[in-house]
Order: sequence, then structure tokens, then C-alpha cells
Amino acid sequence: MVIVFAVLSIFVIVCESAYPPIQPCPGEGPRYGDFKCNHDRTHRVCAQLVDNTNGRCEELAWNDDQQSFWQITGQERWNWKDRICEPPNPGNSWCICMWATASLIQSVGCDNVHIDCSATDVPYLLRSVADGGWDLSTARECIRRKCPEPDTRTDLNLKMDQTKVNGHRFKFEPGSD
Repeated sequence: MVIVFAVLSIFVIVCESAYPPIQPCPGEGPRYGDFKCNHDRTHRVCAQLVDNTNGRCEELAWNDDQQSFWQITGQERWNWKDRICEPPNPGNSWCICMWATASLIQSVGCDNVHIDCSATDVPYLLRSVADGGWDLSTARECIRRKCPEPDTRTDLNLKMDQTKVNGHRFKFEPGSD
């Protein structure tokens, strides 16, 4: 029983780390020091909010009404687009709330939401149920489509092949029960 539990624990740890480490969100301000979307309970999604091509720093239009992120989410008084485009981390994106992500997806559809998967805390979002009173089920489904889990079966088999528990070596092969 102990051996089975230990092996399952190792399996869970290995599976949880399938996504690569979160990268800095290009444009995120210095509030977190490392510009990453993994520091609080809500700002976990790196979304492109502006077009900063050639230093233009123009708000993206997300729907047929040409509304910006700030208009769609009701955050116009907190429009910080200039901070996105300026140093110390100039870019086109920001760590937005999971509820704002759900709001955008509901308003403009998953295909029209601009997510930087490498800078989004995908595992955290996929484990989250609600944020700011918003049900995140549609956001989770969209993120699963846009940011699929990397295929690490080869790495998993190599790690599991080298697993020792209480001095016993366990070898797992695909297709074996």
C-alpha cells in the first residue's frame, strides 16, 4: 500500500509539472519584480492588450464594436496602456485577472482572445473554479484549447523508469497495467 501511494505521488508530481516554467509577460509592470503572472490569486493570465508595433501603443479592438479590453471589462478608469509600452518591460501585454479573462471570452469568443500561453499560469487557471464572482468554466475550456498541455510522455516514461521507492526499482512501460 505504501509503495503504491509513493508511486502515485511521484506520478502526480511529474504530471503537474508538464507545463514549462512561466515566462515574463511582455509589458507587465514592475509590481511583481519579475514581470510574471504568478504572484497573486487573480492576475494569472498574460493577455495582449495593445498593438505596440513601431512604438504605436494603440489599444486592441476586441469585437465588432471596436471596444478595447478596458471598455469590455468596465475598467476604463484604470487604462494603463502607456505603462505596458514603456520601460522597464516594454511590450504589448499585461497580467490580467482571471475574471476579466472570462469576461473577454464571454464577450468576444475564445478565438478572439489574445493569450500569451508561455507567460500565463495555465495550471493555476485550470485548477480555479471562480474569480471575482465569475464562473471560470468557459475560461478553462478556452485556455485548454489555446494552451494545450505539452506532450511529455517520453519524459514521464524516462522519469518513472528511474523511480526507486524503498529500495525497489519500478519500471513503467506504455500499455502495461
